[in-house]
Amino acid sequence: MKTAIIIFYLILLLFFKTEASETSGQAGAFLRYGLDARSESLGRAVVADTSSAFSVFFNPATLSSVRERQILTGMKILSLDRKFAYLLYSQSAGEKASLSLGLLYTGTGGIEGRDRGGVQFATYSYNENLFYLSFGIMPKEYLSAGVSAKILWTRLPEFDSAGETVSSLTFAYDTGIVLHPPGTEGFTVGLSARNIKGKNSWDSSRVWSDGSASTDYFPISYSAGISWIPVFNPDLGFHFETNTFDFKTSGYGAGIEWKKDFENKSGIMLRTGTVSGQLSFGLGYKFFAAGKKIIFDYAYTNEGITRNDPHSLSWRFFF
Repeated sequence: MKTAIIIFYLILLLFFKTEASETSGQAGAFLRYGLDARSESLGRAVVADTSSAFSVFFNPATLSSVRERQILTGMKILSLDRKFAYLLYSQSAGEKASLSLGLLYTGTGGIEGRDRGGVQFATYSYNENLFYLSFGIMPKEYLSAGVSAKILWTRLPEFDSAGETVSSLTFAYDTGIVLHPPGTEGFTVGLSARNIKGKNSWDSSRVWSDGSASTDYFPISYSAGISWIPVFNPDLGFHFETNTFDFKTSGYGAGIEWKKDFENKSGIMLRTGTVSGQLSFGLGYKFFAAGKKIIFDYAYTNEGITRNDPHSLSWRFFF
């Protein structure tokens, strides 16, 4: 069984092909940009990973394995004055259930407003925000399920000297399952559908008398993947997933993690992966302060879009 899993994993890595993305011009791009440093360094291939509460962003069913109460936060260092930050809280809600809530902010400031003569007369900002509540449960030893309810708020730059603007407040949800096949300890399968009903709804009639209403729908993200922590070497972790948006595009993610714990209970983690051919790597450091466990993670992604590639930083505080 172990040999078959390894062969299957290598075949997927070597022969899986992707199509050109058709989602770059669609709404909700900030929800397709990954999240924390660990998942970034693992190619975002964590739809079946149950070892980090950050995985709830990719599959709410992974949350059912969270037993420790924790606060998670982090940010991406991006070019072009872009900002990307998040804050999450997770805890168990019984013997086989857990819940999580949090927020994600992304946006940019310093947008210069200039007149026809090139003279700057104002500075604008733009932001998109996600507020979520997730619940995961394990009704059977081999099955976990979860759902996330999302509130999406997007705010456009101001239109006039009075500071009037147009914003969108909508609702979406995620759902997913994680399977723990009997007789395959350390091996999990994950399936998720994200941003269902996601959209931006605009109504400029509140700003302009001749304004109009329109709606921009988010593409739904479907993911399927595997995670394998070998019983004979639990310091290693292998992760893979394939994904599609509205079944019109395809992509994949893959990652490998190695960790080492020391006698004082601190530890290090080294990771590498790819997001549809874009390479990434990262590291983690586990330590204790005032008797509480803290994990710091860092990731670099070779995005190749701007001169400066993204760097991701995240922290997990356990209490």
